[in-house]
Amino acid sequence: MSQIVDVLFPMMNLSPFVNVCKVVALVVLLSVFFTLEGQAQEQDFQIWGDVSVKYKINKKLKLSSELGMRTRENSRLLKQNYMEIGGRYKIIKLISIGAKYRYTNYFLDSKTSVHRMNMDVYLQKKWGRTHWALRERFQHQWFVSDYKNKVNVQSLRSRIQLSYNIRKTKLEPYFAVEHYLGLNGSSLWLTQRLRWTLGLEFPLNKWSDIAAAYRIQREYYQANPLTSYVFLLSYKISLK
Repeated sequence: MSQIVDVLFPMMNLSPFVNVCKVVALVVLLSVFFTLEGQAQEQDFQIWGDVSVKYKINKKLKLSSELGMRTRENSRLLKQNYMEIGGRYKIIKLISIGAKYRYTNYFLDSKTSVHRMNMDVYLQKKWGRTHWALRERFQHQWFVSDYKNKVNVQSLRSRIQLSYNIRKTKLEPYFAVEHYLGLNGSSLWLTQRLRWTLGLEFPLNKWSDIAAAYRIQREYYQANPLTSYVFLLSYKISLK
């Protein structure tokens, strides 16, 4: 497996940072290998859309906000809408930290409101037109069930992403793999889900970008695990 990672990431010997990325990539690949068992999977096509705004306070600190929606049942019904606020602080050139709060309304059998807090650590490095990024996220979600029982779900989300700016163009395709590890309850130390994303980002002007992507998301260790095929569309605004 390590030889596979060496082939996929040939530049990993250039920096201690990328050696960390190599280890995380190996963990993700192993997770994919060991969790692709023959579970019966439900399938759904979904559309996810969002609009986000980032405001740069200074060279180290950025604030952000986002509004989004997602569909379900082959995009015939609304699954959720949400609002999110957060910030990100650069500690040194390669490392930054962040925190976000999200409030989500889910529309399934009935409306359920969910709170989410994220704590993030980012590691990133550029080599010419290539950009590697690793994000480790602690996620805590909670809501009140039947107006009396408080439900808490905690996860560790590991994501590694590679993007490349195509020469003489503004196009920047990217590929990302993300692994959800359960940290409490019945999913403790189990893979909750895996995501594979292939996308493309295009700057519209100096202050805004548009991004489109295709994602496959697969759930594990649930009564009715779902495989989602998702089209994502994002509009991003950056203010200084």
